[in-house]
Formats: sequence, C-alpha cells, structure tokens
Amino acid sequence: MADAAWKAFERDVAELLGGRRFWANAGERLDVESDGAIAQCKLVKRLSLEALSQLAEEVEREAASKFKAGVVAVKVRRGAGRKSPLLLVVTEATWRRMNGPTR
Repeated sequence: MADAAWKAFERDVAELLGGRRFWANAGERLDVESDGAIAQCKLVKRLSLEALSQLAEEVEREAASKFKAGVVAVKVRRGAGRKSPLLLVVTEATWRRMNGPTR
C-alpha cells in the first residue's frame, strides 16, 4: 500500500528541517521536531490566511517553551500532475528570534 500523501509530506518536512516525524497517534500537536524547530504540517486544498495565522501563532507558543522556532509547513494540493511549492511560514517574532536585528 502506498504512503498517504500527508505522511510523505511530513517525512519531506522532517528531512528538510533535519528532524523526525511524529506518528499520528503520538498525542502531540506537532508533526515534526528538530534540534532548532518544531513544525505543524498542512497539506491542503484551501487554507484561509486567518487559519494559517492561527496555526503560526499556535506553533510559535508551543515552540517557545522548548526554545525552538515554530514553523508551519504548508503545501497546496492542486491535483494530479500539478505541483506546488512547499511553504515554510513563521511569525515575525519567530523570524526576528531566528535572525537577530536587521541593523
């Protein structure tokens, strides 16, 4: 049986972040964790900006207690043969913590 698309997506994100994927019934709200980040992975047909913002805020809160960056990994499902890029979304506060002052 082929891997579910969302499982493969979570594995791709885990590889990208240099972390590991949590299996669905692990009781965790997060999908991937690495040394420097935790991630929620969403493979969606549609996701509103408000829903994406709420996810980013939620994962940021979860990551703060672990002193890690909170990331939302999102990819749109366009249909067979229609590829889409993987997007990594962080809040401004997370970006500033990761990159320091700009000047």
